Amino acid sequence: MRYLTDGSQMKAIDSYNIEELGIPSLALMERAAYAVSAEAEQMSSQNGSVLVICGMGNNGADGLAVARMLKLHGRKVKVLLCGVESHSTKEHSVQRAIIEKLGIPIVTADSGQEYSIENGFELIIDALFGVGLSRPLNETFIELVDAIERARISGTKVLAVDIPSGVSASDGQILGAAVKADATVTFGFEKLGMLLYPGAFYCGKKKVADIGFSLPGGMESRMAYTFGPEDLRRLPKRPADGNKGTFGKVLLAAGSKSMSGAAYMSALASYRSGAGLVQIYTVNENVPVLKTMLPEAIVTGFDREHPDMEELEELCRWADVLVAGPGFSTESYAEQILHWLLKNKTLPKVLDADALNLISRRSELAGYLDGSAVITPHIGEMSRLTGKTVGEIKRAPIAAALEFREQYGAVCVLKDARTAVVSENGVYINSSGNSGMATGGSGDVLSGILGGLLAAGMNAGDAAEMGVCLHGLAGDAAAERCGTHAMMATDIISCLGAVFKEWT
Repeated sequence: MRYLTDGSQMKAIDSYNIEELGIPSLALMERAAYAVSAEAEQMSSQNGSVLVICGMGNNGADGLAVARMLKLHGRKVKVLLCGVESHSTKEHSVQRAIIEKLGIPIVTADSGQEYSIENGFELIIDALFGVGLSRPLNETFIELVDAIERARISGTKVLAVDIPSGVSASDGQILGAAVKADATVTFGFEKLGMLLYPGAFYCGKKKVADIGFSLPGGMESRMAYTFGPEDLRRLPKRPADGNKGTFGKVLLAAGSKSMSGAAYMSALASYRSGAGLVQIYTVNENVPVLKTMLPEAIVTGFDREHPDMEELEELCRWADVLVAGPGFSTESYAEQILHWLLKNKTLPKVLDADALNLISRRSELAGYLDGSAVITPHIGEMSRLTGKTVGEIKRAPIAAALEFREQYGAVCVLKDARTAVVSENGVYINSSGNSGMATGGSGDVLSGILGGLLAAGMNAGDAAEMGVCLHGLAGDAAAERCGTHAMMATDIISCLGAVFKEWT
């Protein structure tokens, strides 16, 4: 598991280590600078020139220490010092005094003057602003960021110290403008803003350097996290003496008259994720085609005009898990069935697509949500569910998911380029997947995977996190096979087997 911090958490960690544990800030700074200088040497040649652009805070002080280390290793180094000198920190003053004694060239200017970058540098190191930046850059610094970008486009490599300047560490938003780095060395923990978009676009290759931070007591429980390979080892094992019933039964309410494909993909993904039996509950018109497309599934049809609630009751007694919504429509029959399922059944359930659209239309349906439900909205569906604009949710996806869970108790899987899962476990940010997964049916596949994991006995929070991660890994495998442009949802399903084989 990889923990992720926001700006305020990182400030608290830094303060705890320096003020309570008594680790000198300059000692931490030396370890940070050593990690950056090692990366800088990998990115530049022995005879290349390096420009280190430093602000007046401790991020700038890190940059000054990096300049010293590169100088001592024989690199040609120059420092561009930016900002109001009277605002420099104590550590910054110490580091500056050292490099002045070493004769490293320093160009200074106050924040009211234009900063220029001459040609000829092989590498620019961005040490302007660190994770504490919370307000937009002013016009002068925006012009400097633009100058760095022009140099990068012309062939100069850019290395960011801790986080690219202008990227919010807390949410990945761009604060007026941001440095686009080829690589970023960050300290202690990856920052949320480096994983969330648009900030993730600006970081390039990311390296997390261990500089000796300890966490304050209880901090881990408040930090977001993502998965590493070791976490996938927690997938349920299949007992050798199991049977179809052992591995769970999924009832899938899906597929309208023109949307049999959604039911097919969700059901197939459930099977590929280990479900013992899958029964598709769909309109009568879909029964022949689904029996042909997926003979492994049980397919039960209903009359759109008069769905039989007694039959549905019997099916629910059979099932261990409910999945509702893929391609189901928002017609009256779908609303009637969903209302009955939510009101009467506390089985673990996954609510996707049209189930969420119905809930957004009929607010009383949301009152039936509880901890047994996993909802899987994309940004547009979340907007309809909450009344927030798409822009508001894009700017603060974690806050939107947390608010929904607090109000209704359901596990919230908010799908986007970086999917966030908010559950009893905390806040999980998925780091697998790619843009090729933005294709019709991909969400249906995810709902099926979640159904299969719930059927295997995982709790809602664990299944949501693991399912999102596996979905992304299968998408990455599909991209390797056919590229992101040509990828379809069925390609994701076809790669699930290899992903499960590797991690179970």
